Amino acid sequence: MEEDQKNLVDDENPLSGEETIFFMGQKERRKSSESKQLLGDYIGARTNPLIEKLISRTGDTAILFADEVVKVNKRLKMQKRVFVITNQAIYNITPESYKLRRRIALDKLNSLSLSCLSDNFLALIVPSEYDYLIASSKKTEIVMVLMEAFRQCTKHPLNINFANVFEYSIDKQTRREIIFKNVEGGVSTQIYTKKAPRILEQ
Repeated sequence: MEEDQKNLVDDENPLSGEETIFFMGQKERRKSSESKQLLGDYIGARTNPLIEKLISRTGDTAILFADEVVKVNKRLKMQKRVFVITNQAIYNITPESYKLRRRIALDKLNSLSLSCLSDNFLALIVPSEYDYLIASSKKTEIVMVLMEAFRQCTKHPLNINFANVFEYSIDKQTRREIIFKNVEGGVSTQIYTKKAPRILEQ
């Protein structure tokens, strides 16, 4: 049953005037995105003692990617987060206080879900916990880094799912459906909340 709906429009990277190409055979990607230099650490995480302290607690030895992203939380609110990928895990950190909000071990990651359009959204699917929806202008680089880090960590390829409609979970009882459509000036994103029916005990 659809209970909530949220409409989002990707205004940071409009499609107008830009030629798109196919990324990995399925994903539309801007020509300007293809020529971007991949830097990995965009916020100086490797020299930040607070971030270094957080990741060293669990034995992580290398920061592969770090940047600020936007997280879509359970209440469909946008939150800025420091997003760090190491050789062992993914970190969700508050940007000002540098408090650890979540650590996702790479071997817990099942797949990535993203649309076939030129939007910024990416869902990290973690069946044993709950999924994680973010938006980033560096989504392509995040996917590439996660694919390689996952392969190095698990010795298996990471599943990448492309669809303009897909679901992700926010807890054991609640799933969300996200729908992407090309519109004038960008990509329209609609998010619907679906709750599992309650089972009445006899």
